[in-house]
Amino acid sequence: MLEVAYPTIAGQTLTQAAELPQYVLYLFNAGMFVGFFAVFISLIWAGVLYFLSPAKADLRADAKDMVGGAISGLLILALTYLILTTINPQLKFLNFNKLPEAPPPPEQKKPGGVYFYKEAGCADENAQANTSDIADLGDALKNQIKAVGIIQNPENQTYYIPILYDAINLQGKCQYLNPNQSCHSVDSFALSASILRYNQNPNGDGVYFYRKSYFEEKGGSFKVSNSEIGGAYPYAFVKRLEDLKFQNVPKEEQDCGSYDKNGECVEDSRTAPALSGENISSVKIKGSYVVLFLYLAPGETSTGPWTYCQAFPTVNDINKIGPVQIKWENARNHENYVPNYVVIIPIKK
Repeated sequence: MLEVAYPTIAGQTLTQAAELPQYVLYLFNAGMFVGFFAVFISLIWAGVLYFLSPAKADLRADAKDMVGGAISGLLILALTYLILTTINPQLKFLNFNKLPEAPPPPEQKKPGGVYFYKEAGCADENAQANTSDIADLGDALKNQIKAVGIIQNPENQTYYIPILYDAINLQGKCQYLNPNQSCHSVDSFALSASILRYNQNPNGDGVYFYRKSYFEEKGGSFKVSNSEIGGAYPYAFVKRLEDLKFQNVPKEEQDCGSYDKNGECVEDSRTAPALSGENISSVKIKGSYVVLFLYLAPGETSTGPWTYCQAFPTVNDINKIGPVQIKWENARNHENYVPNYVVIIPIKK
């Protein structure tokens, strides 16, 4: 409203803080005041004309008409005011109920998943959620990812764990990204990405490692049970391969700890070989798990980045029925970085 000083009418004074109903009531009272004032002026003027009528006869008729009109107006004003205030006494106060304030629109929450950004800061609103492995990031993203955003869905127990690789098909140098951190700055090296959905309650049997191909148990095996893999998010099975020993290895195939003077192995010195080096030939994954073979160079931490990684099942093995054969050629091609750690993560299908 205009910032001016309003006169007091019918005991009502407007201030700058007055709301619309108060202005409407003020105008209503002002209109009634003007109407009654006009009636009062008309009656006075009619009286003047009546006193002047002896000098001019037609003034008396005008005075009578004016008095009649004033009285009619007075009755109309009075009846209007009485009718309005009698039908609903609250009308004279014009108490308008305020409309409830509309709540702010709910914030549009981004869907859960992993977001790749070409600029640091995870600020690009056009980035799309990714919820499954990407064996080849393609020309649009390869060697261009500078930040990775992670949005978890704890409401439905869906937690995403991304791992970036510097080669296609989920292998090569890799970087594990902490799933509890919403935005990561990364070097632009990625050509492929694992996007794992963590499973807090896996129900598989576990993972079996074999010295021989095609799940040949006679050569020795090692099992990691489901109870060792599953746990509260973001738990995973992480061990040095050197610390894990094959079981049921034939005596003649066990490692020899010492030799006699004839160069023969002292039988009591034989021990089962470890899973390190290239001793693993096949892997049986009985359940929803991802197996990561890692090579951690001296000085690298358990959270990465890691010099070499290979995820199993591989892209070519995902739909294969039967043994998952370990092919060490990829590791050899990466400066012979033969894995020295294994990580097993329970995932949702």
